[in-house]
Amino acid sequence: MSLLAIAALLYLGLALGFILVVDNLVGLVFRDPRAPAQPSFFNIGRAFAASQKLSRK
Repeated sequence: MSLLAIAALLYLGLALGFILVVDNLVGLVFRDPRAPAQPSFFNIGRAFAASQKLSRK
């Protein structure tokens, strides 16, 4: 019985992994034109710079 449960969990894990891979591949091919091209990591840099300025005062 436990072998059946392990097999079912492995099957579900593989199915979810396959869905994630296909979803990412489709997202690469069909990009949303309204979405920004690059993630905005510069906001983290601005926040860090502002916190450094505030800590100096």
